[in-house]
Amino acid sequence: MRTVRAWPDDTFVNDLYSIIGVQPEASQKEIKSAFRKKAKARHPDTGGTDDEAMRLVLEAYRILSDAQSRREYDRGRLRLIPHGQGIAFDYRLWLLDRLEEPEYIAKLVFYDLLHDLEDEALALYDRIRDTDQGRLERFFERPEAMDAEFCIAEEYALRGRYIDSYRVMKRLIAMEQQSSGFGYFYDVVLARYRRLVLEDLLRVLEPEIYLETLQEAISIRSSAENDAQFLRKRAELLFRLGRVAEAKTAINRALVLAPKLPGLKALAVKISGSNKWPEQP
Repeated sequence: MRTVRAWPDDTFVNDLYSIIGVQPEASQKEIKSAFRKKAKARHPDTGGTDDEAMRLVLEAYRILSDAQSRREYDRGRLRLIPHGQGIAFDYRLWLLDRLEEPEYIAKLVFYDLLHDLEDEALALYDRIRDTDQGRLERFFERPEAMDAEFCIAEEYALRGRYIDSYRVMKRLIAMEQQSSGFGYFYDVVLARYRRLVLEDLLRVLEPEIYLETLQEAISIRSSAENDAQFLRKRAELLFRLGRVAEAKTAINRALVLAPKLPGLKALAVKISGSNKWPEQP
């Protein structure tokens, strides 16, 4: 599973004010100033080597720099408990108490994914995935939200929930096409989507439904390579079903997109019923 921005491995996290290095009554100006000092000291360019500490500082500042998030956190500090020589905050318990709000469901999904609680994360995501509140980008930075949903798609696939995985992947590809969030990792996403369509869905869908799904996958236009392979698979299935004219159309489209795709020439000759290539449009 692809990793996303994490809290520490244990369930508890340090008091956010202590992480930033200010008192609970600190002003926004003081919080911002303290954050800059902490961030500078921990940044790799200035000799910092503790990535975990840097992540904690960023997360603490994200919460404390927003007035509403800070008020909610301050109310949650009533749950502070003894922990070693200092105090700790049960962030998961704090989120569980607020699940009437979609924002906290989304945040708990994210938290559970990071702490090897994938089943719990999926159960929560199932509650919101078909609603507007299920869009994690409403509550997180776009790249983080996309990373989290890619992890969800992978977890669905690991459990044999291929159709659910496909639905999430479709949305992620549409998001990436609108505005990049995955960056260089998008090649991995496309490869996983290709395997999901060509192998995983084939195991669970009836032929006619699978043909429709292939057509939908092609219409998304995830990449020329993906589309060519989807068209090849569609041509193979149509040919086996005796729908030769449709198979020829599919294979011709694949030839236009990727004429050097392995196995494509042989399939084209087989479908054409001769030793000649079918005419390309």
